Amino acid sequence: MNSSADAVVIGGGMQGLSCAYYLSLKGRKVILVEQGDLANGTTSRSDGDNFTSDSAPGYMTAFSKAAVDLIRELSTKTLGRDVEWMERGCILLAESEAEMEAARETFKSKTADGIPCRLMDAKEVHDDEPNTAPDIPGGIEFLEGGSVNPMLLSYAIGEAIQNMGGQLLRFTKVTGIEKDENGAVVKVNTDKGDIVTKTVVIAAGVWSAKIAKYAGLDIPVTAMKGDILVVEPDVAITRRKTIELGYNMVRNEEAGTGQRKIDPFMQAHGIGFLIEPTNRNNALIGFSKYPCNHTRSSNLVTRAMANRAIRFFPMIQNISIIRTYAGLRPWTPDHEPIVSKTPVTGLYLSTGHCGNGITYAPISGKLISQLICGEKTDFDMSPLSLERFLNKK
Repeated sequence: MNSSADAVVIGGGMQGLSCAYYLSLKGRKVILVEQGDLANGTTSRSDGDNFTSDSAPGYMTAFSKAAVDLIRELSTKTLGRDVEWMERGCILLAESEAEMEAARETFKSKTADGIPCRLMDAKEVHDDEPNTAPDIPGGIEFLEGGSVNPMLLSYAIGEAIQNMGGQLLRFTKVTGIEKDENGAVVKVNTDKGDIVTKTVVIAAGVWSAKIAKYAGLDIPVTAMKGDILVVEPDVAITRRKTIELGYNMVRNEEAGTGQRKIDPFMQAHGIGFLIEPTNRNNALIGFSKYPCNHTRSSNLVTRAMANRAIRFFPMIQNISIIRTYAGLRPWTPDHEPIVSKTPVTGLYLSTGHCGNGITYAPISGKLISQLICGEKTDFDMSPLSLERFLNKK
């Protein structure tokens, strides 16, 4: 294979597919290169949820709302495929009266940012989900957001790319990125031949840092492991996604504030509680977050996750977990994504989306296409720019 393209996108998960999709919509000839099959990496090892509940106030909440709106539109209208979109909103549960204070502050900031939600007391929580532990003092209901099957969505986007004339080079490994004498991208090397191009988008999740080095660029993206438990079918625990309020503390590495009553092992492995019913009549239970370079689940971690889930829904101790799986999340130092041009002319990044890779994929792909095509972007790109890390060196 020796070919050319207006743009080469590296990565066949939701990030790469979204970038290739929106570039194809703008009439660009796109070749997507993936070392395995589509959705083979972190995309296939996620829970597929799409909410605004864990975003920071201000810019990131606005970004999250636009992301949820866009993925809803893609899933229910644009692509014309059943991708198992299910929208029932979600609940954040406080574990203690101290966390209820945090819940009130979160509620204020979310409503100020225009997010539809309501504060719930203990009675409202238990009326809503009778299986909740009796001592839970309250929480927040988010009225928007839902879940999607990430694999079905990925393949629907891949089909749309091909229908627009794009190529999907699966089971093709990138081996290099060539630049001209001025330092601009001119070619992508693969194990099946070279692709001549002036535009490259690296959207390869935890592999992005390795691929960026081919172009002489260091980016601060590392692997953070997340485990999921799969519940036996036909057991009704909750009717919609339910998360502990402490999720935000874990995500921002603030679990040591003393508000969450967890042991040192749970703290070290970023263990918290979420449960999400699926369209397949079972449910997924999470979560964990800890540095790791492989994806095999740890029995100690999954047991701790189960114990955390039992704290919020005691009935879980009487149900079976039929399997577990794990994925590697691409993490950045400030826990927010990099959607950006780079110091290398013609090289762009869409990576580091942490635990929001599915939700943020379409909006990130759209923004990348706007950057590449020289258009006004839907958002100010500086909070997502690689420069925020380069300027700290």
